[in-house]
Amino acid sequence: MHLDARRLTVLAALVLAAPWVAHFYTGNPRLGALPETIAAGVTAHALVAAGTVDVSAYYPPEAFPRGPLYGVARRPTGLYGIEPITSPLTFAPFFAPYRSLPPPAVRIDWTLLHTIAARVATLTLLVLAVWLTGITSLPRALLVTTIIGVATCFRTINAAGLWQHTSSALWAVSGLALWSAAAGRPALYPLAGTALALATACRPILVPAALLVAWDAVRDRRRPGVGIVTVTLVTAIGALALFANWYLHGTLLGGRGPIVTSIARTHDVPSYFHFTPWTWAALLAAPSRGLFVYSPVLLFALPGLVHTLRASAPATERLMSLAGVLVFALYGFIATWWGGWVFGPRYMADVLPFFAFWLARTPLPRRARAPLALLFAVALAWSVAVYEIAVRAYPCGWNADPVSIDAAPERLWSPRDTELARCWTAFRRR
Repeated sequence: MHLDARRLTVLAALVLAAPWVAHFYTGNPRLGALPETIAAGVTAHALVAAGTVDVSAYYPPEAFPRGPLYGVARRPTGLYGIEPITSPLTFAPFFAPYRSLPPPAVRIDWTLLHTIAARVATLTLLVLAVWLTGITSLPRALLVTTIIGVATCFRTINAAGLWQHTSSALWAVSGLALWSAAAGRPALYPLAGTALALATACRPILVPAALLVAWDAVRDRRRPGVGIVTVTLVTAIGALALFANWYLHGTLLGGRGPIVTSIARTHDVPSYFHFTPWTWAALLAAPSRGLFVYSPVLLFALPGLVHTLRASAPATERLMSLAGVLVFALYGFIATWWGGWVFGPRYMADVLPFFAFWLARTPLPRRARAPLALLFAVALAWSVAVYEIAVRAYPCGWNADPVSIDAAPERLWSPRDTELARCWTAFRRR
């Protein structure tokens, strides 16, 4: 990875533009204001304000009876958010300027939580731009970064709320960038492994990336010992994450353990983990939630995926692409593939760092191929418009009306009443 003076100048300009980018993302605080994202935010605030992960002060008994609360779990030692603790730890530094705010104010201030998410997402995009600038041409790096930032669910998920996806993406992009650089500097493997292990601690489904970077480090013989260090760091971070789950919630599944075990009573699925090949099709092509329905521009990443999986591709790039494919494949085992009441393909947010890599490795259309260039332009325009409408019109009532999608997931396949059509109608009425 080499950054010349011209690229450094552009990156410096991006850093200066970061406040504007973060502000751009703060258009609709309702997009990411859900119980679990709010709980992740107040946990992060509790860490910097009181040095604790107990959020009892944020949920006073007079406002919340002793019954169950979604997003947090009551334990004998306190009240804890259900998200993996690595996620609030990632957000905590961003709450430092607001440490003096009273706990109830933080919980009900969606604008603040939305602002923090926007800042984390903006930092993720900056890291993405640095990575891509080092592995492809400057124009393509900037184009791909823009596509991820405004034409995918990154805008309505990562930049909208304090999800696990928001924190894990920052670590995942950092880890992939370091992994790419490690091909030339093996000493970076431990840092890459650490970042991808932290991404996995935030979002466990990213475990293929952490395991494969460790394997890549082990098989690299240029610097003896670097593989052992990388494996040790990845294993230690994974073990600490599991210990934190057990310590706070009494189970290795963490705060989401009860949700996993009771999902069949609250959703129309047989169990939380339930494999069917149709899930893969749904994640990509369902009229409501399909990745390529919402972001058809990402179809242009598929040639890059094929290119990086070829035997002639560098070994590191093959393993990196394999990691992305495996993350997607694991989602075939998650019965609630639609990701709840959100806008867009929430679970596919975890694959976006890999799509950025594949886009960077795809020969983009040129003037000599006008039809393909036109198709790319149309796909990009559609993708941008979809998320612009979401920011302006969500919530549009589709998730709940006429019946909750959790109780009737077949609605996700209906071409007559889609989330996009409903939000478009709401947008036109505003």
